[in-house]
Amino acid sequence: MVDLIEGRPFRTRARTVDHLGREQIADCPTAVSELWKNAYDAYARNVALDIYDGDEPVAVIVDDGHGMTPDEFVNRWLVVGAGDKAIAKEAPDEDRLGLRSRKRQGQKGIGRLSCANLGSGLLLVSKRRNSPFVAALVDWRLFENLFLDLSDIIIPMTQFVNRNELFERLPVLSGGLAENIAGGLDEHRARRVRDAWRASDDMFNHMSRDDVKPSASSGEILSSIRQSGYEARHLKQWPVWTEDCDHGTALLVSRINYDLRSQIDRGADSTSQSTRDRFFETLSCFVDPFVDPSAQKFMEPEFSCTVRSWQGSRPEEVVGKQFDLNMLRGMEHCIEGSIDTDGVFEGRIRAFGEDLPDPCVIDPPKDIRIPTTRGTRLGPFDLYIASMEFSRAKTTHSPDDFRKFQRLADKYSGFMIFRDGLRVLPYGRTDNDFFEIEERRSKHAGREFWNQRQMFGRIAISRHRNPNLKDKAGREGLLDNLAAKTLKNLVENILMTSARRYFGSEADLRQELLPKIAADNKRRRATEARERLRKRRRQEFRSKLRKHLRSLPVLTRSIEAHAARLEIRTSRQISEAREWLEDSREQLSEFSLPVAPKDLGTLADAHANYLSAMRAAEVALQDVSERIDRRIERIEPTDRRRLLDDQIQLYRERMRRSVASWRRRINDLQTTEARRIREVLNERMRTFETESRLLLHRYNVGTLDFIEASQLLDSLRRRMDEENDHIFLPYAGALEILRESIDLEHLAVFGMEEVSDLRSEVDRLNGLAQLGIAVEIVGHELQSYDDMIGAGLKRLPEHIRTGQAAKDIELGYEGLTDQLRFLSPLRLAGPKVQRWIAGSEIANYVAEFFKFILARANITLEATEEFRGFRVFDQRSRLYPVFINLVNNSIYWLAVGDCEDRRIVLGVVNSEVVVSDNGPGVDPEDVPELFTLFFTRKIRGGRGVGLYLAKANLAAGGNHIRYEPSSEGMPLSGANFVIEFKGSEFSDEL
Repeated sequence: MVDLIEGRPFRTRARTVDHLGREQIADCPTAVSELWKNAYDAYARNVALDIYDGDEPVAVIVDDGHGMTPDEFVNRWLVVGAGDKAIAKEAPDEDRLGLRSRKRQGQKGIGRLSCANLGSGLLLVSKRRNSPFVAALVDWRLFENLFLDLSDIIIPMTQFVNRNELFERLPVLSGGLAENIAGGLDEHRARRVRDAWRASDDMFNHMSRDDVKPSASSGEILSSIRQSGYEARHLKQWPVWTEDCDHGTALLVSRINYDLRSQIDRGADSTSQSTRDRFFETLSCFVDPFVDPSAQKFMEPEFSCTVRSWQGSRPEEVVGKQFDLNMLRGMEHCIEGSIDTDGVFEGRIRAFGEDLPDPCVIDPPKDIRIPTTRGTRLGPFDLYIASMEFSRAKTTHSPDDFRKFQRLADKYSGFMIFRDGLRVLPYGRTDNDFFEIEERRSKHAGREFWNQRQMFGRIAISRHRNPNLKDKAGREGLLDNLAAKTLKNLVENILMTSARRYFGSEADLRQELLPKIAADNKRRRATEARERLRKRRRQEFRSKLRKHLRSLPVLTRSIEAHAARLEIRTSRQISEAREWLEDSREQLSEFSLPVAPKDLGTLADAHANYLSAMRAAEVALQDVSERIDRRIERIEPTDRRRLLDDQIQLYRERMRRSVASWRRRINDLQTTEARRIREVLNERMRTFETESRLLLHRYNVGTLDFIEASQLLDSLRRRMDEENDHIFLPYAGALEILRESIDLEHLAVFGMEEVSDLRSEVDRLNGLAQLGIAVEIVGHELQSYDDMIGAGLKRLPEHIRTGQAAKDIELGYEGLTDQLRFLSPLRLAGPKVQRWIAGSEIANYVAEFFKFILARANITLEATEEFRGFRVFDQRSRLYPVFINLVNNSIYWLAVGDCEDRRIVLGVVNSEVVVSDNGPGVDPEDVPELFTLFFTRKIRGGRGVGLYLAKANLAAGGNHIRYEPSSEGMPLSGANFVIEFKGSEFSDEL
C-alpha cells in the first residue's frame, strides 16, 4: 500500500512584515535613506522629508517621481519581496521623465517597509501622469500581532481625481483600517481576527518580555486610527499637491519616533543632541559629493535631498545642500585613483600642499589572493581621500583655509562608500570603523596618520562593476562575503601604505618637509602679528592726527592769549605762573602722536601741519617759561627756598596724578587679560575632560579595549601638550621679556620698518629684473629682424638697390645694426661662451660705444699699451658691462665737474687693471657704500645699480673690484677703480 503524499504551503504570520520592516532596519536615518532610494528608483529629481510640529507631529516624505497607478500600488507596493526591480534591466521611457537611465538601488522589494521604522501610522498618496490619485492607510502596529496571518490584514485604499477628495475619504479609509481589529463583513475572517486580538491583548496585559510583547493594545490602536492627525498643510511641500507637477508620491507618517521628534523638539540634553548629530551625519551626504564635475565622464545625478523641520509655518533646514569636491580642492593632503581588477591601486598624491610628479602605485598585499570567479570577484572601484594637518603649527594652509577645512571636518568628515552615486550605510559614521582606521591609530597614531574625524573620503562602487558587494537585509553594511573581505583588505593596505610613504610620522617626506613648514608657519604668524600691529598703529595714528589737527590750534591760541595777559610781579604770581605752565604742558602732552609710519602717503600734509602746530604751541610755552625765569631774576624774591618747595610740591602732585592714572590703566588691562587667559586655560581643561570622557565611554561600551583606550589617552595628552605649548609659550615669553623692561612694541615697530625697507628693495630688484628681461627679449628679436632686413636688402634688384630710397633705408639699417652690435654682447641668453678677451678689444668696444657721448662732453678716453696688451679668459657678456658702467660713471662726474681737460684712462698698475678719471672722485664717507645696491649720489638718472652689477659680474668669474681712495701711483687724480683679474695675462708676461 502506497502512502498518500499531501502538500502544504508556508503560512506567513503578519509579524513577518514587522520583522522585515521596523525591526530589520538599523535606525531611523537608515530608514529615511531607504525611502529616498525608492524615490531615486522612481526617477524623482527631488525628495524631501518635512517634519511638522503639532499636538501629534507628522513626518512627510514627498517626491516628484513617476508615482503609481492604483493597479501598480496593488501589484507592486503591496507585494512584499516584489522582484520587478531586480528583473527589469531598464525603466521604460515614460517612467524616466526625461532623465538618463539610472542603476536601480532596490532589489529585495522590502525598502518600502522602512516606513514602519519612522512611525506607526502611514497615509500613502501617489499619482502617475494621466492616472488618478491612489491613497492607502496603514497602521504598522497591526503587524505586531503574533496570532494574525498576513492574509488576515487588509489595507484600505481608494482612488480619486480631485486632490480635495483625499481628506473627505480619510474617515472611510480609517473605518476600513479599523476592520482589521473589529472584524468585518466576512464572518470567518471576523472570528479569526477577534480571536487573534483577544490573545494579543492578553499578552499585552500580562507579559513582560519586550521582544514579543506588542507595543499597543487593540483599543489604543483603534483610538489612534480614528484620530490620525493628517492635515492639508502636511502636503504643501509636495509639488503634486501644489499642481506644479502631475506625478509623484507622498508618505505621511504619524506617531513618529524619537529621532524625528528630536528634529523639532530641540532639547539641549546630550541624548537629543547626539540623535540630531547622527541624523545629519547619515543623511547629509546621501548623493556622492566626491565626484569631479570637471571630469569627462561626469554626469550630474539630478537628484537632491532635503530635510526640514517646521515650527508652525516657519521651516528650518536640517539637511540641505551638501559639500562638494570643489570645497576640498585645496586640501594639503590628497590621494585619488582607482583599484583595478587585480587589486592594484594607481593614482596621484598631493602631500603637504604639493602635487607629487610621479604616479602612485600600490600593489595588493602578498598574503591575500584576489578572487576571480564570477560569484566571488570584487571588481574595480575608485578611491578619493583628502585630509590636512590638524595642527596650526604644521599645516601649510593659511589661517582662513585652516579654519574653513576645520569647520568642514566638524560636519562632513568620514570615510564613506557610495554605490552608483548613492550612500551605502553605515560606512562613514563615527560609530563605524569597518576599515579599522581608529583601531590602527590607537596603536600608533603618528605612523598611521589617517583619522576618521579628520579625513574626507569615499570608495565608489557600482552594481555593474561590483555585483558581489551586496547590502545586508537591514542595510547595516555589506554582506560579509569574500568580495567584501577583499575590499576591506585592499583599502586597509592602501591606507597603511600611503601613510607610511607620504603622510605619517615614518614617511621620509614628512621628516623632510615638516621642519620647514613649522618654520614657515612661525614666520607667517610673526608677519601676521606685525601686520595687525601695523594696521592698529596706523589706524590709531590717523585717528589721533585728525582729532589733534582740529583741537591743537585752539589750545595754541589759548596759550598765546594767556601768555599775552600774564603778569609776574610777586612770588605768588611766580607760583601761579608755574602752575599754569605745567597745566598747559600737561594739556599739550595729550596731543602727542604714536611714532609716524615710515610711509605716510596721503597723511603727509596733515602730519606736516600737525608738526607746525605743535612747534607753535611749544614755542609759546617756552617763551612763557623764559619770561618766568627772567622775572625771578629781576624781582629777586627773598624766600627762594620756599619757591623751590612750592615747585617740588607742584611737580609731586603732578607726578602723583600721572602715576595714579597709569596704575588705573594697567590694572584694568591686567584684570581683563587675566580674565581672558583664565578662560583660555579653563577651556583647554574642558576640552581635555570632554575628549577623555568620550574615550572612557567608548571603553565602557566595549568599542575599545584597555590598551587601545590607554594609547588614545596618551595620544590626546601629547596633542594637547603640543597645542598648549603653541598657545602659552609665546605668551609666557612675552611676559618674561616685559619683566626685563624691554619695549616689545618698539621691537615690533622696528621689525615692521625693516621688513618694509626690504620689501621696497625687493620691489626695485624685481623692477630691474623685468627691465633686464625686456632688454633680453628686445635684443633677441632685433637680432632676428637684423637678419631679415639684411637678407631682404641683398635680394633687391640692382636698379632698386642703387636708388636713393634704398640707400636711405640701408643707412637707417646700418644705424640700427650699430646699436644692435653694442647691445648684443650684453645679452644673457644663449650659450655662455668663454674665451680669451684682449684689453684692446675692450678698449675699442668702449670707445665705439661712447663715441658720440665722449665727443659731445669733450672727454678723452685713452687706453695704455699695458691695458691693450693684457688679456683675460671670461665671457664678453659678463665683462663688457663692467667697463661700460665704470666709464659711464666717469663720464657723468666729469660732465658735471668744472675740469677743462677731461680724461679717462684704462690702464694697468701692479698687474691690476685700473679705470681712472680726473673728476671730483668719491667722498671718503661714501666709499664703504659704493658697491651697495641702489646707492647713488647722482642727482638725475642714477639707479644705484651700475657699480653693484659690476662687482657681481666680476665676482661671478672669481674677480674682484675695489675703489682706491689714494691717487698715488694711479693714472689720474680723480676716481680710480681697481680690478684684480684671476688668471689674467699681461704683456710683460706673454
